[in-house]
Amino acid sequence: MNISILTIYTFWISLLILVYTFVGYPILILFLGRRQKKRAASSAELPKISLIICAYNEENIIGAKIENTLVLDYPTDCLETIIVSDGSTDRTNEIMATFDRPGLKCITYSERGGKVKALNTAFEQITGDIIVFTDANVMFESDAIRKLVDNFVSNSIGCVVGNVMLRSPNGEIAGELLYSRYEKVIHNAEENWRTMITVDGAMYTLRRESISPLPPDIITDDWFLASSVLLDNKQIVFESEAIGYEDTADSVAKESARKVRMIAGGFQTAFRRANLFLNPFAYPAVCFMFVSHKLLRWCAGILMATLLVSNIPLFFVDSLLFKFTLILQLAFYFLALLGGLFCSRLIYFIFRYPFYFVSINMASIQGLFRYLTNRQKPIWEKSRE
Repeated sequence: MNISILTIYTFWISLLILVYTFVGYPILILFLGRRQKKRAASSAELPKISLIICAYNEENIIGAKIENTLVLDYPTDCLETIIVSDGSTDRTNEIMATFDRPGLKCITYSERGGKVKALNTAFEQITGDIIVFTDANVMFESDAIRKLVDNFVSNSIGCVVGNVMLRSPNGEIAGELLYSRYEKVIHNAEENWRTMITVDGAMYTLRRESISPLPPDIITDDWFLASSVLLDNKQIVFESEAIGYEDTADSVAKESARKVRMIAGGFQTAFRRANLFLNPFAYPAVCFMFVSHKLLRWCAGILMATLLVSNIPLFFVDSLLFKFTLILQLAFYFLALLGGLFCSRLIYFIFRYPFYFVSINMASIQGLFRYLTNRQKPIWEKSRE
């Protein structure tokens, strides 16, 4: 069979980039970040904190979230909680109105404007030196804010990300799925080497001077805000002892929808901050980590497709390698198909990982398409429903 050079190059380039993205880069960054950084000792003086919660139709959880803020181990005179209800149409506003305590500010308005509008509204009210961002469905351990704040003793740190642990619907810790564990290992290594480059929007903290009004069309508000500290040559760090709990998505479909939005917003922020993420001369370490950890990962779905398509004609070449790689790919996709047909809920067992991996990477293609066609609306959706 006459195979073109382009087919062979496509196969090898796709394979090598995928191997580097999911295996090579993690090994490399683990080597670079092998030395654990020492943190500065915490200060006896506690700064004033502004805790921001944006809510939209959260009647099932908003009461519990407010109760959770009431038991935080932090002086009440140093903690203000700002809850913005973004045009909620259920009982969210009614439930919020039943709570009345010093430092609690509940803001409501009738016309939904999205999370950016809610955040910009909250920014007009903040008086704290440190701003904590969290989702309405994330429950903090009582000492979580203290653990986050301790890191700001060092002036080199501009953003601190909390350790949000995912729970299955029955309340058990879900182990954050294999993917989430894998991500946290990489984030820790990046921090040890230089800095993290992204944040978990469910629980993160910034200095007040890093806060500025968000552009109305921003999709990933958390990453856009946090990236400002990288522009100032400050670090984003992960605080494993600042623990929060969040329920997992109950299906891959919902997680994929979240991923589509995240990828579209990721491309938007990356190009808005091109001088940071795509300029190896100005910010070489950040650019290297962004391309290796994020950009290539976002393109993995396309690379998986080109690898499979290019491998099909190569199967007929007199080479055991090409036969093996095609059979391996087909077996993996078959397991993913079985996972989609019979085990579509994330809490079920053996086929969930191939199904999850394929679904999330196909969602990355959709996210890229939405960014390129400007079809991803900035209106805020709950991260996990």
